[in-house]
Amino acid sequence: MTNNSRRKQVLAGTFLLTIASFVAKFLSAVYRVPFQNMVGNVGFYVYQQIYPIYGIGMTVALTGLPLFISKLVVDVKDPEDRIALVYRIQVIVTFLSVGFFLLLQFGSGFIAQAMSDSRLAPVIRAVSWMFLLGPFLSTWRGYFQGQMDMRPTAYSQVIEQVVRVTFILVSAGWAVRHFADPYTIGTLAMVSAPIAGLCALVSVYYHVVRAHLPKSSHQQVYRRLFTKILFEGGTLCLVSAVMLLLQLVDSFSVVSGLRDFGLSFVEAQNIKGIYDRSQTLVQLGMVVTTASITAALPSLSLANVRKQDVTFLHLSKTNVRVNLAISMAMSAGLFVLMPDINGLLFSTAQLNLTIAVYCFSIVLTTIILTYNMVLQAHGYYAPTMLAITCGFVVKLIINKWLVATFGIIGASAATLIGLIVMIFLMRLIASRYLSHLIDGVQLIKLTSVLLAMMIVVGGLSRLVDNIGLFAPGRLQSLIVVVICIPIGITMFFYGCKRLKVFSIREWFAIPLLSKLMRRIKLR
Repeated sequence: MTNNSRRKQVLAGTFLLTIASFVAKFLSAVYRVPFQNMVGNVGFYVYQQIYPIYGIGMTVALTGLPLFISKLVVDVKDPEDRIALVYRIQVIVTFLSVGFFLLLQFGSGFIAQAMSDSRLAPVIRAVSWMFLLGPFLSTWRGYFQGQMDMRPTAYSQVIEQVVRVTFILVSAGWAVRHFADPYTIGTLAMVSAPIAGLCALVSVYYHVVRAHLPKSSHQQVYRRLFTKILFEGGTLCLVSAVMLLLQLVDSFSVVSGLRDFGLSFVEAQNIKGIYDRSQTLVQLGMVVTTASITAALPSLSLANVRKQDVTFLHLSKTNVRVNLAISMAMSAGLFVLMPDINGLLFSTAQLNLTIAVYCFSIVLTTIILTYNMVLQAHGYYAPTMLAITCGFVVKLIINKWLVATFGIIGASAATLIGLIVMIFLMRLIASRYLSHLIDGVQLIKLTSVLLAMMIVVGGLSRLVDNIGLFAPGRLQSLIVVVICIPIGITMFFYGCKRLKVFSIREWFAIPLLSKLMRRIKLR
């Protein structure tokens, strides 16, 4: 295969994987809106208490480990040695996965008690079965990605999400009609994880059979493979699951913190269920930037391998700045329109300030992901692992105290503080690679544009609400959102053009805008 045809294969595979990732993440976020409407705040609370466990397991099997394994596979030239490597990794990951499975199965009662709700134990046991599928899904996905064949990963992740989302919504509809309690609904929802995992495994196995793989050489290709999996693979998994780790802290400390704040257990459940809406909005807000970052990484890695320092610098600056701008615009829009977005999607506009504050984690998480993208392209993992670990520990320490002192908004504040700690440490430790990526002047201009946008859109939304064309409710919220979002987007891009926030290169890097830019004269 020539270098040109191989490059085309890599680009085509990256495009397919980016599209599949976008579809899967969109499905994974959007289904929670109808699900919450069906099961209510307490039912949503039960589901979201355990969701971080599922999310971390899925992220490891879908993103973190396959990416790490693909890098190892690429470095091994002999096809038989590659198969030997996959089998060795499979054995190591199987031991770890079985350990997690046993911990969740036999420790479910203890974990549920630590979450201040012993009735969560069967929900924990239901999700534990998915960990037994992880070793096979992650290793074969990683192997095929290392072979530059992205189809098994792309197809299997879409199949997995379609099956899981369908099962959750159908089972929730059945359970609600039969007046099932929230814990039964939560258990049924989590049973979707192993069922969807099995469907994904069948898809991957089909590609394994069709590939006619060579036999294993049984050679020990890498020494200290367990250490590499733990640190390098662990770092990739931590980055992919950074928000899920912080949500896991919430699962263990928010309810008990609300009890200390003075609420009853039922009130704490209800408040936690409303607070969990914020995670859905953040995941929706991260869909575009995550897909953009995923698409940019191969080009960065290629520029680094070829020692094209100027190209690498341009690519890294462009991707960091564009994704930062998009995430800031999304967070600002969510903040100013939160009462109407909350009421439209979830029927009641409760905890608007708490959810709006939490949504600023879109900006901070985007910075972490883009910083990691640059460091990962350099093969530099330590700063990210140390930063995420420290930020997680900070959230763990302060979360319950902030909730017990200030109420549920303390959990949002603790999340932002934890993310800020991560960014500060990454910037401090890896300043050589990261210090030049964000332009202060550009950031001031961007902030000015967003402040103007927030004032106009916020005033317009209040005006439409006060006119009162319809009774307060979803229809009124829909009208506000439909009117204000296009105006906000137009103001954002117009303001960026007027203040020359973006360079030509950055304009063309904005997702979905490159075709439009060919028809617009920027200067």
